[in-house]
Amino acid sequence: MTQSENTQAPQADTSPAQASPADSTEVIVVGAGPVGLAAALLSAQQGRAVTVYEGRDELLLTDENSYPIGVNVRGQEALRRIDPALLDALRDTGELVEGFVIRNGTRTVAKLPSGTLTGTTRARLTRILFDAARTEPRIRIVTGHRLSTLDRDARRLDFTTTADESVTVDASRAIVLACDGVWSPARGSFAEAVPEFDPVVGDWGVQFRVLFSQAGATAPGLDPAQHHIFTSKGIYTATLPNGVWCIAVTAIKGDPAEDLLLSTDATDENVAALRAHLAEHAPLVPPLLREEDYRAYFAREPFGGAVVRCSRIAFDEWLVLLGDAAHSVIPPTGEGVNSGLEDAFLLTDTLATDSATPLADYERNRLPDLEALGEYAWQLKENLRTTDPAETASNVIVRILSSVAARFGRSDGEVEQRLFGPDADLTRYAETIGPWIAFRDRWTPVARTAVRGVLGLRPAVRRVITPIRQQKGQP
Repeated sequence: MTQSENTQAPQADTSPAQASPADSTEVIVVGAGPVGLAAALLSAQQGRAVTVYEGRDELLLTDENSYPIGVNVRGQEALRRIDPALLDALRDTGELVEGFVIRNGTRTVAKLPSGTLTGTTRARLTRILFDAARTEPRIRIVTGHRLSTLDRDARRLDFTTTADESVTVDASRAIVLACDGVWSPARGSFAEAVPEFDPVVGDWGVQFRVLFSQAGATAPGLDPAQHHIFTSKGIYTATLPNGVWCIAVTAIKGDPAEDLLLSTDATDENVAALRAHLAEHAPLVPPLLREEDYRAYFAREPFGGAVVRCSRIAFDEWLVLLGDAAHSVIPPTGEGVNSGLEDAFLLTDTLATDSATPLADYERNRLPDLEALGEYAWQLKENLRTTDPAETASNVIVRILSSVAARFGRSDGEVEQRLFGPDADLTRYAETIGPWIAFRDRWTPVARTAVRGVLGLRPAVRRVITPIRQQKGQP
């Protein structure tokens, strides 16, 4: 069954066939995640009529269906611009993160102060924005409509409903904000229609799944004001109000524990194996969790994704890609939802200008930052996935050199501090991450050569030492 839906605002008969963004009073948002909802609210503030299309019939906005995130100064600025009350709501339902503790087992490897980051879950953030959007009279939310394709020439969007009906939306007089996620159908349609547009999509190679503790849980050595990162297998702890801990567990593709960590069977054997996995790789965590917390883990959906890098994000002064559709990253960057929320207010700032080409202006100004962010995310993805000992060792060396540089106040060693440290601000990604990229490019080849040289010496050293040990009767 096919339906046609006309979402145009009333227009005089003398209006042009296709309105420019500066003239258009209508916005179509694809996707009701945090970025789409923020973009809808900011667009409505400009007096535009907004229709939000969401693929799901209902947003499941509970912690049980979600995962921990940190909202930094960029995300907080978006909430403040929409309504300072939303920023208050974030802080009331989240926890201030004083800093990060990086651990190898029980040993503290490094500490990074913050004090600017609010820890919450994606569901809680979405709920804050969704509740605001539902009460905004200029916003209409249409659920159960998943974008399937779009026609660039006809400026038409084709949706499939959860009832398996086809719905066509005329968007010829609208600005379309594609906030439809990492596997964006909008991006895919433009990749097919625009020969020079070839987005790069690199699967993370890992999936994440979350355990939640009961309220009031505590564990010796774990400060709830800190987020704790256990480097052995990428286990991450965060806290919510009332003493609830979120423990994000990383299932690495090809790792011996992958099947266990992605299993949906809460058998006694699997529960015991999961408990043992945490005890080995995050030994401070098990006291936080009860038997039922481990069992609930196996019923939760894991989440995965990809790093997305685009050479273009705006098309024909009609459609623009925002958030994960334009530049998906990887959770260790801490910039996923934050960079998308920053997209929303930077775009609406540009739409408020007198420019005849605001989408092109936004793309030109935003792309250098997204290129730097994408390079940073890609590096973290490769670090997480590599099984090459030389690459792992060289990465560690570069991180140590970076930390040393940061202690001497060098900007090329301060990427994390500048993103979510005490002095984090809205400095552009190109300026924040760019120096680190140059530092990495300069020192990684040196570190890699040194590591491979040391590894190459091992066989020769072994050939010399082994006969000597054998003469002494040593193994």
